[in-house]
Amino acid sequence: MVITYRPKLWHLLVVALIALFDGAALYMVINPNVTPEYRAYYIDRTASCFPRADNVATGFYPLGEPINFVTGNNNIEPRNGYSLDTLRYCGFMPPSSTGIRSFGDYGIIRIKGPFPADDLLLTFASWTNTGADKPRREVEVEANGEEIGTLVYTTRDQVNGKMVIPQRLVAAGNGWLEIRFNVPRIGPPGTNSEPVTLQLRLEAMRVSALKDNAALADPPPGTIVETPANEEAGSPPPPKGHKHA
Repeated sequence: MVITYRPKLWHLLVVALIALFDGAALYMVINPNVTPEYRAYYIDRTASCFPRADNVATGFYPLGEPINFVTGNNNIEPRNGYSLDTLRYCGFMPPSSTGIRSFGDYGIIRIKGPFPADDLLLTFASWTNTGADKPRREVEVEANGEEIGTLVYTTRDQVNGKMVIPQRLVAAGNGWLEIRFNVPRIGPPGTNSEPVTLQLRLEAMRVSALKDNAALADPPPGTIVETPANEEAGSPPPPKGHKHA
């Protein structure tokens, strides 16, 4: 005798609810509702910038204020991202007596507006672990995915970067400004399989409205800063492929 089972209506409802729950869970796995930073780091693996908590690293930056990355050096009051460390950065070691130091192929600093509908001026003090006995080293600087200039290091002397960020690049960030320093590789991988890269050190940085600081846009004598090919400081750079952080 064949035993048959006729499920009751509430049995079918339970099975339908389980299937609906499983379908919703599968959808959230395939299409997770996460921030772009979380997706880039954990899912797409396109970024090495660890997403920091929004309740701390909000990206807040009062436009025009100087940022000092040096801690307790030369009697300078440290202002490392202000009291709550609100700046977002990755690819840099924590602030120290020599500033923040890059440790990979790039270092990124992200700040949040609002920004004026005008060109901005990026200024910063930097140096690297190079010397006159070594080849010249170049560090490409980008703002929201496009090159705005190149720093050239031939000695261990400080190089003061002064670069104009066109308004169209500022607007492209939708309230965010991502400043990226692309650091060159200077040696093959070592015992830990990591390539040897130039170590960029930032001591201070400032972003301000260009119209309020036009006189600062020109580098002083002795500063080695190159703008992208076929353009002059202040003019928009040619379109380039966007690079994700």
